[in-house]
Amino acid sequence: MRVRAKILAAGTILATAALATAATSQSLDITNTQVQLGDVFSTQTLNVVENYDVLKVETSAHGNGMAGGNKAVDATLSSNQTLSGNVVSSATVNGTAAAEDYRKSLGTPLYITGQAVGNYGAFTTEDGKLVSNTNQAAGAVNVHADNQVNSPNNSIYDSGEINSVAVVNHQAYQVTNGRLEATAAQDSQAEARARTGVVLHYSPSPNLYTATAQNNYYGSNSTDRGSQEHVVTQNVTGRTESYVSANAGNAWNMATQSDASANTISLYNTGGSLVTATDQTNRGQVQAQSVLTAYEYGEAHSSASGVGNNMVAGNNDKYVNIDVGQFNAGPIDVQASFEGHDGYDAYVSSEATGNSAYAYACSECQADMTVKGTQINNADVSATSNVNITGSGRAIVSSAKAIGNTATYYVSGNGK
Repeated sequence: MRVRAKILAAGTILATAALATAATSQSLDITNTQVQLGDVFSTQTLNVVENYDVLKVETSAHGNGMAGGNKAVDATLSSNQTLSGNVVSSATVNGTAAAEDYRKSLGTPLYITGQAVGNYGAFTTEDGKLVSNTNQAAGAVNVHADNQVNSPNNSIYDSGEINSVAVVNHQAYQVTNGRLEATAAQDSQAEARARTGVVLHYSPSPNLYTATAQNNYYGSNSTDRGSQEHVVTQNVTGRTESYVSANAGNAWNMATQSDASANTISLYNTGGSLVTATDQTNRGQVQAQSVLTAYEYGEAHSSASGVGNNMVAGNNDKYVNIDVGQFNAGPIDVQASFEGHDGYDAYVSSEATGNSAYAYACSECQADMTVKGTQINNADVSATSNVNITGSGRAIVSSAKAIGNTATYYVSGNGK
């Protein structure tokens, strides 16, 4: 069973979007320029002996951010964001119970969220038209999100999560009964790194620990009669790394998930046409690693995935026109592992991909779909899964999957 991490999905709004509402004869025209030269840091440290209620820690650092929207008016958007400084989010929780007091609770439950974003853009359009032109660029800087729990003598008695998310360039749209025409360029020389680390004595409850790193992310979503056109160019030369390490003495149900993606395009539409022309190039290393250990365990899940270029485009209506180009020259290295002594069930999976494209149209009616796709991968792609049980266990399910280029294009009709 694969446990999905929470990621910045298409349409996710980190800041409150300001909606312009007026008569249809009016319009909204936005020109946005943002340059971040200095470093941006957000840090927290908590020392906990005993805490029997919720422990919630949220840390975020953003370089440039722009959010907006239009409702019942037409709008144009021109946005340029440049990042030349480091962006770092870091949180550390230290459990300070003595060895003989290992039953003292660290949190019931424990939630930690850390987010580092270099350039962020989000826009919503409803009952109107948006024409958008965005440019996001990041130099050779660090965009890091790190969360660490050091608690060898404490316990967690209720379910919780720790999520670390690092994104260099993020641009997202939400369309409701509207029309979107978007042109976008994303370029990153930065290192995107997300790390989650956990050392814990005892956990008799389900817990999920994740790390998600993305260099360039572009997404759009329409849930009600949206029509979309996208021209997107993404380029990465920096490194993309996600790392999760969770170590427990006794864990009843624990999962770690590590996901790294250099370039991601995610487009979904409902009730109109979807036309895309996308070009993705990655020359940076992509590394995802998931490490899980437990001396005694009930159910353990360790999974990792890494991809150089990923494009998904789906339309729950008739017309789709896809033109996708993907070039990957960066090595993809994915590792997932579990080590335990005595327990029950262990699930380990690793998946590494150079280029991935997926598109579909009209799950219930006859569709009109045109696809032009080119994928080139000239880098090593490696997926490794390791399981080591030193005592006894009940079930072991392990998989490792490495793919240079993969493309899936799907259409279904109503049979008439």
